[in-house]
Amino acid sequence: MAFYLDMSSVLDTFKTEVKVVSNSSNGEWVDGQWQETTSTQEQVFYEPFIPNDLVGQYSLMNMLRETGNVTEFNAIWLSSVPNFEIGTIVQHKDKNYKIVNIQDLSDYSNVTMYYLQSEEGNDGNKL
Repeated sequence: MAFYLDMSSVLDTFKTEVKVVSNSSNGEWVDGQWQETTSTQEQVFYEPFIPNDLVGQYSLMNMLRETGNVTEFNAIWLSSVPNFEIGTIVQHKDKNYKIVNIQDLSDYSNVTMYYLQSEEGNDGNKL
């Protein structure tokens, strides 16, 4: 017998604000040249956002690479929305994260696990 785990109460109990930012690209021909217009669409969800890979406090991990000091933030977002793609930008508490992996649990539950990663270097470059 197959089982199904309803995670609705977990999603409601541990919810926090998570914003998904997606860019759509449109355009039109003006005087024989293509004019690209980019619009940003934001969606706000209230679902669990969990720090992952706890190395130090709040999953903050410093590494030294040949390019300098790099800080990585790793997290998991539990969502009832299963249709976001790898590379989608997710914001939580003014930090940008990128979806780097997806675990679809729809066969067993009503959640999708999105694995998020963000890097911030000494030069101020952010995701």
